[in-house]
Amino acid sequence: MENDALTAATAAAIAELSATPAKLDLHLVRRSTVDVLEQALALPFWQQDYTQLSKGSFSGSVLSVTCEGLQIFTESMTQAVDQIASAPQDCYVIGLPTVIEGDATWGLLPINKHSLITLGKNAELYFKTANVSEITAAVIPSKRLEEYAANIEWIDLVDSIRTIKPVEPLNPGVANQLLATLGKGLKFHLEKHEEIYFPEMWKSYEDDLLSTCLFALLHVKGNTSAQSDQRIPRYLVNKVREETLMNPGVPLTIDDLCLILRVKRRTLNHAFARVLGITPITYMRNVKLHRIRDEILNAPNEIISISQLATKWGFWHMSLFSRYYRELFGEVPIDTLQRSRRLR
Repeated sequence: MENDALTAATAAAIAELSATPAKLDLHLVRRSTVDVLEQALALPFWQQDYTQLSKGSFSGSVLSVTCEGLQIFTESMTQAVDQIASAPQDCYVIGLPTVIEGDATWGLLPINKHSLITLGKNAELYFKTANVSEITAAVIPSKRLEEYAANIEWIDLVDSIRTIKPVEPLNPGVANQLLATLGKGLKFHLEKHEEIYFPEMWKSYEDDLLSTCLFALLHVKGNTSAQSDQRIPRYLVNKVREETLMNPGVPLTIDDLCLILRVKRRTLNHAFARVLGITPITYMRNVKLHRIRDEILNAPNEIISISQLATKWGFWHMSLFSRYYRELFGEVPIDTLQRSRRLR
């Protein structure tokens, strides 16, 4: 009798424990920004470097849901930006551009509204956004997607994905299905997160997402564009960026760059026109202006004078510097400094 009572009590305790909801560890972000450098930090778990290309005041936003190492997000921006980014380690990125107003490239290839955009695990992303842009994507641990493909579809994903380019055209129906699945997950988990307790609820959505992403990967139309077409121009852009940051106080000329990179002036200008749509000189100036803005925003109390900071980065004509800064960011440097000091 005593053993029966003990067994019954144990069973009751287990039943009570099982009935207690186990709340999921959701990481949620709903954020709006008014600065390109702030935007670069807004997407959690990514390493990103943003350079604004088009002129004017910036605004952006990020919506992100992360659970069990899987992330879904939407990022929007109102200016053209050159992004150099790394996703969380050992993850695939699969998504869609949902708003494109202007020219944009992802992974060195042009994109449109019905493109599937992907990033391989541990690959560096080069993303030149349109003047107005929005992307929606999933970041999926590679092991999880590979195991799902092997167990459910009997597919070797590692082998299959080798033939898929960073940008592939999708049938509109497949694109809409993927977008609906991504959007549904974002909306539900951001709005109803207080009601999400059981791991089974997330697992159900995760299975739906993995299935939809895999379906999209296996149903690309096939793209004849050669990725190598943009590799050399992007390499030249990256080298100019390196030289600019290594020589902050030196105003490098086109001739200097051509000697350093051992290319013709025409080749260099063509590379920048093709990859970013601006000249090398404009790009170098923008890179320096971003570094100045970063110092103003992150260490305002250490700045003795704006002119000293500008000179450090190779700007000797203060009125020209102020004009360039205002055109790119929509405000003069002293306004940035005063606002940053007030916030601090």
